[in-house]
Amino acid sequence: MQRRQTWYVRVTVPPRLREAVGNTHVVRSLKTRDLAEAQRLRLVAVAQIKAELDAIGKGEDGSAVAAALIWRDVWINSDASAQDNDHGHTEQQGIEIAIESHAEKIEKAQGIEAAKDFYKIATSNSPLLSETRDLWLPEASRTITKQTARQYDSDTSRFLEWATKKRVLLVSDVTKRLAGSYVSEAFPDVAAKTANRHISSLSMWWRWLEQKGMTDANPWQGQVLRVRGKRANREDNRRAYNADEIKTLLSGLKKRPLDALFRLGLFTGARLDELCSLQAGDVVEREGSWWLSITEGKTENAVRMIPVHSAIEPLVVTLKQEAASAKGNADGWLFPDITPGGPDNKRSWNVSKKFTRERRKLGVDTPQTVFHSTRKNLLEALEAGEVPLSTAKLIVGHERGDIAFGGYSKGTYVDLKSAIERAVFPPGIMESM
Repeated sequence: MQRRQTWYVRVTVPPRLREAVGNTHVVRSLKTRDLAEAQRLRLVAVAQIKAELDAIGKGEDGSAVAAALIWRDVWINSDASAQDNDHGHTEQQGIEIAIESHAEKIEKAQGIEAAKDFYKIATSNSPLLSETRDLWLPEASRTITKQTARQYDSDTSRFLEWATKKRVLLVSDVTKRLAGSYVSEAFPDVAAKTANRHISSLSMWWRWLEQKGMTDANPWQGQVLRVRGKRANREDNRRAYNADEIKTLLSGLKKRPLDALFRLGLFTGARLDELCSLQAGDVVEREGSWWLSITEGKTENAVRMIPVHSAIEPLVVTLKQEAASAKGNADGWLFPDITPGGPDNKRSWNVSKKFTRERRKLGVDTPQTVFHSTRKNLLEALEAGEVPLSTAKLIVGHERGDIAFGGYSKGTYVDLKSAIERAVFPPGIMESM
């Protein structure tokens, strides 16, 4: 705007800051009557005013990073090609001179490191690590579970904290070498499996940055730590329950839903969340026998029909009847007393924790056995009954990898009911049912 032949810039004050500023606009003289000169100076003046307003909004003198982001927008949008005949430099070079001047003020107020951060950010096309993380997480959260989103948040926050201490602020600062340093420094006493989860989270962030054109390479590829082979950590592997453990749990778990869930897990091979998510309507009668309909799961193969073994058929029918008569069970859950929990509100969340507590109370207290071990038990029983592997996979919901059974045949005509009845369990188990 022009007043009495002198040019000024006018910047609108955000409504939330108007009381503090005392006005709706900030007007500042460019101290020139020449329009071309005013147009050259306006970018610097506007950047300065916005930085000051940002500082007022934060109730501080203004952090170097916040001010740098405002100056960066001006620097990126300035003309880097056309040279000013009067001053011998481009518009962008003129902005850089102003940035240097502002950096000197920051150095006096906040120190040399803050000034360096300010200048590096203000004159770089590379985005801030923190701002890209805050863009990526919400987008990634649309297609992952809440639990995974929390892990991503935690893992990347840990890296940002480390990077800030190292004064690593920009995406372009994260090189292969720096990523390697982080892995070495941040996880000295952490199990390789845990460290690899952190690295995987960071790699997913960088894959998104590559897709958005914010970086050309993923420095986290190849940083994964070597995990000991199965032979080296056989004691840590999950295993099936042995006969004595099964008998202990069958006799010791006396209350719903744990008693019923363990029996169902043992004879169906279903995952805990699959069982907890069953509704009475998922227990269906077909051709004179009962089946469990699994309508969703962790993989495509998890959606399946499971034949009910004769050993648990009375239990399944009882559960269906109890669910139908249970008060307040509008959704018809097969296990209506379950309380969902966890970040994803899973029906198996609290049950899993309770099962572990009760299992340990009964003396079945080894890290190699969990509820999931019942799947191994059924697979061992099916193998003992000489049930073909491809058929066993249909029952437990595993992928059938070969092209014949996996690619062409869906097992539509396989007699799964006969197959489940061929399962051979350790002596004494059937009598305990």
